Amino acid sequence: MSILYDSIFSSTSFFQSDAWIFSVYIIVTYEIVFWLCNSFLIYIELFDISSIDQYRIQKHKKKLRFQPDIIRLMIQQTIHNQISFVFLTPSLYYIFNYFGHVDIQGVRPLWSTILFQIGLFILSEDTIFFWTHYLLHTPWLYKHIHKKHHVYKQPTGVTAVLSDPIEGIVTQFAVWFMPVLLKETHIFTLCLWVTIRVYQTVIAHSGYDLPYISTQYWLPELMPGALAHDFHHQHGKWSYGSFFSIWDQLMGTHRLSTSKTATK
Repeated sequence: MSILYDSIFSSTSFFQSDAWIFSVYIIVTYEIVFWLCNSFLIYIELFDISSIDQYRIQKHKKKLRFQPDIIRLMIQQTIHNQISFVFLTPSLYYIFNYFGHVDIQGVRPLWSTILFQIGLFILSEDTIFFWTHYLLHTPWLYKHIHKKHHVYKQPTGVTAVLSDPIEGIVTQFAVWFMPVLLKETHIFTLCLWVTIRVYQTVIAHSGYDLPYISTQYWLPELMPGALAHDFHHQHGKWSYGSFFSIWDQLMGTHRLSTSKTATK
């Protein structure tokens, strides 16, 4: 009886704790950005909208429709991704506080501090992502782990979550390494980081060279976004970067997809 009481009491304490608040903020931020972006992409995949379809990158190929096997795999992997994220996020709070401290209820930091930290997060994630992604394309790792992510050569937003659990861990390590490494972070900064990272990932897998709202529209060579990642999915190699093309250019793996480059 006492064991049951302790279990209930512990659960109640959790739902009143900073760990609970942290989890709610991170999960809600993730879900809002993920589903807003993907709802738009799913809609334009289901309905032919000429004003948007003109920006489809792989216009030289017949448009890939949501066939039953595609829908089944996407639903399965999306559910798995969502459940994993919900259950693992609370542990992230304790990891943060083991290495440093995450401020949940304090005053929001100065914008200069927020932007500086976000800049560090992006640079760190981009570097770790490039090299781990590069390694995942070596023959054995590609065959046994990364190939699952390359099932579809015409990606759309939700295909970003198609991955082996090991790859998922590697990806999360890249995302959270620098935030955890910093001794002091704020929940507002972390939510902003989640917003940027999820948006960038979904848009990179969108299959569209969308104007104004994508990084490649403003900085096509430095931050090629969907143009680089769509090429990567078409060919199964090259363009391994996340945010930037710097490492790809240094390693000679920088390639851009159709839409802009193929017509030049």
